[in-house]
Amino acid sequence: REIDIEAMKAGAADYLEKTQLSAPLLERSIRYALERQHTQQQLREQADLLDVATDAIVVRSLDDKILYWNKGAERLYGWQAQEAIGKNANFLIYNENLVTQIGEVQLALKQTDTWQGELHQVAKDGKPIVVYSRWTLVRNRHAQPKSILIVNTDITEKKLLEAQFLRAQRLESIGTLASGIAHDLNNVLAPILMTAQLLESQMHDERSQRLLPIVITNAKRGAALVKQVLSFARGLEGTYTTLQIKHLITEIGQIAKQTFPKSIEIQTNI
Repeated sequence: REIDIEAMKAGAADYLEKTQLSAPLLERSIRYALERQHTQQQLREQADLLDVATDAIVVRSLDDKILYWNKGAERLYGWQAQEAIGKNANFLIYNENLVTQIGEVQLALKQTDTWQGELHQVAKDGKPIVVYSRWTLVRNRHAQPKSILIVNTDITEKKLLEAQFLRAQRLESIGTLASGIAHDLNNVLAPILMTAQLLESQMHDERSQRLLPIVITNAKRGAALVKQVLSFARGLEGTYTTLQIKHLITEIGQIAKQTFPKSIEIQTNI
């Protein structure tokens, strides 16, 4: 009947005709109604549990449209459900350089129905995000692909901590290398300094008396630098002392004059 068809279109799941009303039919209809209510309540509770989850849970269609977007996805990406549902997921949470990742994921889904791994994505404000993503191809009762269930765990902070740890390891390696080089330099500078000091006491001509102090001063400076490098490599804490900057600048000026060509004039005014 037309009224029955209209009722079904309006969403009626069951109906009774007054002309055929009986106790068994009424009992059946009440039982079905209670079962439907119980099922709907279970679905609402399950949906609430999905919203409580900290992970971003997304369902996307086979043509990349977003079908479901839980509260975890809202918190992670900044897009509200009403903004995300119906949008193309590739344009919403990936930029142009990252969309190529999806091709590899979809190929794996066709072969094994599942995929998991790290993905680089972007939030609504453009902030880069790294997630550990788990994809599952959902099939209907005829075993035909229906949609894709995606669960994303935010590991952005974890990746930053890993990068900091690796950087610290590199610095530690550099410190070990610097310590070895410093020891070698110390072994080179020690005989130079001792020889220069010995020559200074034995050679009294004007040229030697002018050049040997320069050699001794630079050798001592090199030894001091080596000591600083060794202290840094060993992690020793330095001590703060008062420094006369005038003497330091004067000494640097003398070294510069002896190092650079005579055509370069160096002046200091302290």
